[in-house]
Amino acid sequence: MKSEKNYPLVSVIIPTYGRASFLDKSIDSVLGQTYPEIEILVVDDNNPGSESRAETSATMSRYEGDPRVRYIRHKENRNGSAARNTGWRASSGKYLAYLDDDDVFLPEKISKCVETLEALDESYGVCYSAFIIKKPNGTAEKSGETRSGNCYLQALMRTFFIGASSNLFLKKSVVDEIGGFDESFQRNQDIEFLARALENHKIAYIDETLIEIRQAGTRTQRSFKTIDGYAKYYLEKFAPRIDKLDKKDKKRVISVISLERCRVAVSKKKPFSGLKILFQNRVTPLYVFRYIRYIFRRLRTKTSVGFDGK
Repeated sequence: MKSEKNYPLVSVIIPTYGRASFLDKSIDSVLGQTYPEIEILVVDDNNPGSESRAETSATMSRYEGDPRVRYIRHKENRNGSAARNTGWRASSGKYLAYLDDDDVFLPEKISKCVETLEALDESYGVCYSAFIIKKPNGTAEKSGETRSGNCYLQALMRTFFIGASSNLFLKKSVVDEIGGFDESFQRNQDIEFLARALENHKIAYIDETLIEIRQAGTRTQRSFKTIDGYAKYYLEKFAPRIDKLDKKDKKRVISVISLERCRVAVSKKKPFSGLKILFQNRVTPLYVFRYIRYIFRRLRTKTSVGFDGK
């Protein structure tokens, strides 16, 4: 990059809900980037009149007068997908980055992503980097996902582990093409979004740790029925895409998703429900063996990487 006029604008969208205590750290991590041409769109999804809205407004008052930061308030709580879409529709950048309100970009995140996509051909529309997951107990888990190129099948399987939507960096034209996030998804929004983004675009991997993802200290405990309901909804919405695959790829996608559903069933002490899922979807012993081998490898290496059926 030879001069400032060659820096394309990057829009960073930060949806926020109930986490004002860390929001300033997320914003400051963007303002501290080595890349100069940025705009930050903080979308407040808290209900007006709530304590969280007041706390978020107080945090945002620190950035009044900074032309790089825009504060957008929803009239009511809508959900994370809607907040991300509000930011996308208000953005002006050539590139979009999403950042959850408790994650942080390391200083060269945006610069490296822009350089990567600017250097590649038009078939590439998305990139991601290595990351670290900071756990509540003080430990950290390293990313192990390194795949790049045409990764549509892996994304469709819901096991392309980029960490979170905070690790998504895209050409805005890609988001325009797919119509943003599907607001009907209550969970797994980043998973469904990535699958649609990679249907017609390649993804690039940057082998540098450029983001810290913070795992919440308290997680909502959901029943197996609820969690599996999310998976069933995903399968319902993506059925037309899965049905378009050739026989071998369709079998692979359904088997991998079934094995993940079975794993959740076992973790929720519903082993017979898990076995039923495998039986109904005709998952072969070979896939089961490969999956068990994958689980042991992941536990041994303590890295976050997805299973693709191989």
